[in-house]
Amino acid sequence: MKSLRLILSLFFFISFCSNTSTPITVNSLDDINGSTTTKIEISNSDWEKYIGKSKNGNFIALRVDREIDVDGVLIVYSKEDLRKGIREGGRVMNPLDRNVIDKMAVLGVMPLPEKILNLQDSIESEKLITDFNIQGDFHNSDVTKIDFTDYFTKYTSGLLPSFFVESIGNEIFMFGGKGNILKMNIVDGSFQEVDTNLEQIIENQEYTSIVKGSDYSSRMGIRDSSFDKKNNLILITAIKKNFTKNCFTLGVLSAEFNSKNLNFSWVYNIDDCYENFNSHHAGGRIKQYNNGYLLTVGDFKLPEDFKIEIKQESDLGKILYIDENWNSSIHSSGHRNPQGLIVKGENVLSTEHGPFGGDELNIILEGRNYGWPSSAYGFTYGLENIYELDHSEDHEEPIYFFTPSIGISELTIYEGEEFPRWNDFILITSLKNMTIYTLKLDSEGENIIHVGEMYIGERIRDITISNDGRLVLAGDLGSLIIVSRTDKDIP
Repeated sequence: MKSLRLILSLFFFISFCSNTSTPITVNSLDDINGSTTTKIEISNSDWEKYIGKSKNGNFIALRVDREIDVDGVLIVYSKEDLRKGIREGGRVMNPLDRNVIDKMAVLGVMPLPEKILNLQDSIESEKLITDFNIQGDFHNSDVTKIDFTDYFTKYTSGLLPSFFVESIGNEIFMFGGKGNILKMNIVDGSFQEVDTNLEQIIENQEYTSIVKGSDYSSRMGIRDSSFDKKNNLILITAIKKNFTKNCFTLGVLSAEFNSKNLNFSWVYNIDDCYENFNSHHAGGRIKQYNNGYLLTVGDFKLPEDFKIEIKQESDLGKILYIDENWNSSIHSSGHRNPQGLIVKGENVLSTEHGPFGGDELNIILEGRNYGWPSSAYGFTYGLENIYELDHSEDHEEPIYFFTPSIGISELTIYEGEEFPRWNDFILITSLKNMTIYTLKLDSEGENIIHVGEMYIGERIRDITISNDGRLVLAGDLGSLIIVSRTDKDIP
């Protein structure tokens, strides 16, 4: 079926395009008028933002009738074909639209970076590779997506994160939401499965959670991965079942790092345990801190009337400190669903999902309360009540907040040679907005003085930095995404 689809697409592509043509440039299109799929009129210099790049040259994508193209997406490389496509009713598309990228992959016209040409066939999964250029904040970037939707669980199939990423030496490790593990050599692009017992551990948890009649068990699984370089350990957070009490909690698994085999065992879990809860609000980010670790714990999205019970003695809505003996204490409180965590020296930053709107970036200080559930920048989901916009004297204000919500996820602080203008910038990934946000702190480290953005076009769950300075992202649709600086960078 896929072969037939490809043949038909190529047939219509070839038959539509002319043999003699004027290449697409901004200047060559100054006498052509068009409109987007959202009915925005395009003319003259407006064309620049709709011109994509491929190894076959500049292109424009058009949404067309399926009688013209079986996928409804027509890729044109010439002024003449663009004019014809518009005349046939074609509407101009964003060159980074997911449907456009998929179409380019079908046509086989995406450029393939040298470092990933050497893909091995050891994994029984089709790997679709797409590549495109984006204009980001301070840097122009090449973005490569490697599709592993047949190997990792898609977010859309049940809201379980697809996978998480860790950079260790020359390898990128991918930890699937259900426990399967791949590694990629960042130098030659080769992939290999990692032997592990993690998949079996996750399968043995017998997840089941019914909240208000909805089954949330498909949201249960792995919540984060982390490499403890000091102790040579891989840490995994996951939803853990208490078989004695028939309830679920947030736990930590540990394995001595070995690039070929990872044998995990449970080492810690929080005290709270519930038969039914929404694990999507479990938090679960873990990072090395002093001689132990910091672990984020969400409010489990329990019913509204329960939130009054989220008190100091509960682990819910907290960031915990776990010492070297796996004993925990409360580091900070008042958190709704902390989805990102980074430690740089003694400085700790966390990102947090707010209510309806109001995602936060917080500088985490020991012993402080960050407001939830009484203070937040947003509304209840019924929009009937607004939370206090200003945090009280007893609550810490976020250093920055996003309203409306961006679906905030992981963050890191950039250090590397690939993107020199981003050194010491805070990089925040987003799920809803499919974007990397680049934030700069002032010299005192107290205020955000710059916010930029770079649209990736896929929900971003996790981020790490390779040892050569490239950004490596975990996409929620099962894509490993690699961001590198283009040769035509901003001067």
